[in-house]
Amino acid sequence: MLGSFAMLPIPAGFTLWVTFPVLCLAGFVLIAIQAQLAVIRALSLTASALLLLLALACVATLVLGPVLWPSAPTESASLWFVLVVSTVLGVIGTASFGRATKGAMA
Repeated sequence: MLGSFAMLPIPAGFTLWVTFPVLCLAGFVLIAIQAQLAVIRALSLTASALLLLLALACVATLVLGPVLWPSAPTESASLWFVLVVSTVLGVIGTASFGRATKGAMA
């Protein structure tokens, strides 16, 4: 997010766009392969909460960015990308472990 407002000299290139969702999913899969169901549930809910917090930070940056940094460039495509990807992954992660029913536990 700091690269979008020229606070860090990091351009949002193709590699950065691809590695964010791929590494989020790959990290979850690598941990979930050998974990028990309770650990997978806790990991999924924690990662999903962090991704949704990242989405909220993107929204705050998109809304407040031009007000706080008026001389910053107006390139916001990377923020929108992070917002969409983190929201989708966060919602899928929280929804994948809904309430357990008695039929599913038996």
